[in-house]
Amino acid sequence: MNIFKQLIKSIHSPKHIAAFRFQGIGKTILYIFLLSFLSVIPRVIELTSFSTNAINDVQDALEHNIPSFTIKDGKLESESKEPIIIEKPDMTIVFDSTGDTEAKDMEEEEKSIAFLKDSIVVNLMGSVEWSYSMIGAEDITKDQALSTVNMMDSLKWIFLPVAMISVYLFSSAVMFLKIMIFALIATAFATAMQKRVNYRQGFRITAYAATLSTLFFAIMELLKTPVPAAPFVDWFVITVIIYLSVKEIPQRKA
Repeated sequence: MNIFKQLIKSIHSPKHIAAFRFQGIGKTILYIFLLSFLSVIPRVIELTSFSTNAINDVQDALEHNIPSFTIKDGKLESESKEPIIIEKPDMTIVFDSTGDTEAKDMEEEEKSIAFLKDSIVVNLMGSVEWSYSMIGAEDITKDQALSTVNMMDSLKWIFLPVAMISVYLFSSAVMFLKIMIFALIATAFATAMQKRVNYRQGFRITAYAATLSTLFFAIMELLKTPVPAAPFVDWFVITVIIYLSVKEIPQRKA
């Protein structure tokens, strides 16, 4: 059975998942990489869209909305006496050289970039803060900043693939770790039900048992629909499917 047929069977058939415990470990590892790829598709789309729009919006804001400024010794300085908030169709840009806005204030501002007194804060899939010294912007003017953004625009199709690969590798590592942990649950179920399943077989069962949950959350992410208590829903679904799959295995003979 090819890997895509296995994907379809793993959505709805614990009996097939149980049977997959005998296949080669290489094919199971390939399947985990496939699941990881499917899980990051929404994030890759979001990252590409956000990065493209962010560069264009920051270019426009620097040219038309943000006053002259300098970053001196890692501190943002301008003549603005209050924070400037620029609402764009796809994101919010905040410019605050007064120090009134802190990084924690941006945590609730989805899809935003903030130029604060000491740092830049980007909020996409969580909030990330970089100090100006960390990104080598300790001494810079508005014109230099605009030139840097223009250069980023021309190089984005080099940077984006690197970022996508990084997201994929990180997701794959998390997926492998999760499956390794849940494989222990599979072997515990097998022991309790007197089924002949070792850890390697439990690992294979778990890899396929993670299919439904992975696809569900990928679709919800694509639809931009939050799932309450998502980690617990994920763990519960995987655990139930592992249980049903192990239950399909013939009982160990005395």
